[in-house]
Amino acid sequence: MAAFADSGIYLSFGRKPQGNREPLLWPVLVHRVLYPDPKRAQLNIFQRAVLGLVRAHVVRDEEMVALTGLHLDLIKLILAQGVGNGWLVDSADALTEKGERLLDDEDISESDMKTGYLFQDALTGRFWPRLVARLQQIEPLDPMARFPEFNLNRKTGKSTKPFSLAPLRSALPPLDPESLMRAYKDYRDDYRAHQQLGYSSELAEEVRIQGVQRLDDVAQPASVLVWAVADTVGAELWSIKDPFELRETAWWLQESLAVQLERDANLLSRLASLIGESKPEQHNYGQWRDAVRKQVEIQVMIEYPWVDRQPDIQRHLSALLVRRKRLEDGDIEPSELDAALVECQKLLEVVMQWLIRSYPADIGQLPKQRRPDFSLNEKLLSALEVPAFTKPIIGVLARQNLDQVIRACSKPKSSLKALLFAAAMGTLAVPGHPLRKLNSDDLRLDRLIELADLRNKSSHAQSEFTGTVIPQITKRKVLDSIQYALDLTSCFKEWM
Repeated sequence: MAAFADSGIYLSFGRKPQGNREPLLWPVLVHRVLYPDPKRAQLNIFQRAVLGLVRAHVVRDEEMVALTGLHLDLIKLILAQGVGNGWLVDSADALTEKGERLLDDEDISESDMKTGYLFQDALTGRFWPRLVARLQQIEPLDPMARFPEFNLNRKTGKSTKPFSLAPLRSALPPLDPESLMRAYKDYRDDYRAHQQLGYSSELAEEVRIQGVQRLDDVAQPASVLVWAVADTVGAELWSIKDPFELRETAWWLQESLAVQLERDANLLSRLASLIGESKPEQHNYGQWRDAVRKQVEIQVMIEYPWVDRQPDIQRHLSALLVRRKRLEDGDIEPSELDAALVECQKLLEVVMQWLIRSYPADIGQLPKQRRPDFSLNEKLLSALEVPAFTKPIIGVLARQNLDQVIRACSKPKSSLKALLFAAAMGTLAVPGHPLRKLNSDDLRLDRLIELADLRNKSSHAQSEFTGTVIPQITKRKVLDSIQYALDLTSCFKEWM
């Protein structure tokens, strides 16, 4: 068991996020983990079989062939490798000490070990799903100050004074191999997901654990600088940015943050400005959050009673109503406007996903394309005879990659336009498909295309260097987009 004691060690791993944010110092225990270097020599099953026979004094090539079923040339190659790598003596009829250790998977020397660091939350005792190969320490301007202040930007000289969270005073659970491997699995999953997004060049060095050799007996207390922002991806009021930048938010800290807000009125006051509110005098955080949710729940029950049959759509519709309320209450920060557009697109995407799942397409009827053929796509879309698919809409959707559309028919994770294309493919086998019953005036798909394009353009960095004019995102435009997303969703209520 370990307890947190302030050590004056402060760590920072990510960049300061753009827009409104509040810095927090999150208390942790830092565990040092030693593990084998994955670059060290490893035996494959064929090498292990041959070296095992040598250790059993089976050294004649013919006997090895008979016992392993391997080709004679492969056995000779493995023996030659064994001698060259120092696993076998020169005559290849006995293992060296190095070969014995390798075959037995014995502990390797300290020089073959690597160091990684794992963080244990000093508020909950849980282990963060993050490992790093090195610690990045920041120094406070005054090491003796009760509330440390940092100069994170030497160019401007502007200092940052984070809010320090109070750790638990009770002992924290020890780190054991099971907890380590559970945290490592979540870390590896998030690391792989980030790589798949195409930003692997920006990633810190990956920590690859194949087998833990030793854990330090004593963990080092420290505080990690994290940034709280208005929640743009969920239904909460605030979230924590992932300090290691593998994910948009530190999902594992969301519950801890809510608990801290319940306990600490000062923290609640500090974060209130991020959402354009002042802390209610007579409410704690839980009551405040529940009041906002209750208002939305009542609105959903009154205006959208049919949506409770589709929990996923209900969840995104409710989140969008929360966004609209924030805008109407005066929160028109660029980050909030962009977050509302994101929520509009999410709601429309989940509606398309519902259509795809409810009315699956027979993808066997779809043509295979060796290369994109937009004219063929146009003919295909026209042949569907979907009333809302006007010529301009068909022209836009035809530029979608048909292979991507086909994948979306079975796994509806794609762009909004591709999902609309895939949803329409379900009309081939279902005469009563909703898209066959709703006309152009009902769905106004030109607005859906406009919203998709506006969201895509706003998601990129805006500067004079691009040579393109980015349409200004205004409160009015966003509120109109929210209303459109709600209206389009309502078009399908009788089928939900």
